[in-house]
Amino acid sequence: MSDDKRKGATFWLKPETIQKMDALMAKANCQSRSELADKAIQFYLGYLECDDASKYLPEAVSTVMKGILENNNDRLRSLLFKWAVELNMACHTIAAHFRVDDIDRNALRKFAVDEVKKTCGKVSFDHALDVQRRIPVKDDTKWPG
Repeated sequence: MSDDKRKGATFWLKPETIQKMDALMAKANCQSRSELADKAIQFYLGYLECDDASKYLPEAVSTVMKGILENNNDRLRSLLFKWAVELNMACHTIAAHFRVDDIDRNALRKFAVDEVKKTCGKVSFDHALDVQRRIPVKDDTKWPG
């Protein structure tokens, strides 16, 4: 803020308001109480100037939400990457120990797609082990391979 564009004004504030201002100046990236008060007043005036407050507030809320969503997306990307690494390791471990021809591989892929769809992705290792050991399971799922 340049000094030549500012005009003086006197405000009387409650002591707790001043304490809050002092505590939040760094968070608001302000160097002085005057700067923080100016930002707060500009925000409130923008709110008052709107015919419909929903036109003004969602912009502020959407900025916060975008930050939250970006953080969440970063976490999900990281988790999916770690999961993909683990899955890749498991696939290579299994492939190194078993020989499967193309017909069996295609039948297994079809079975896996059907099972994931049927269970909405809630596939457990215990269930897969029971199927592979030919132990009867509740839903009579049998892999044809």
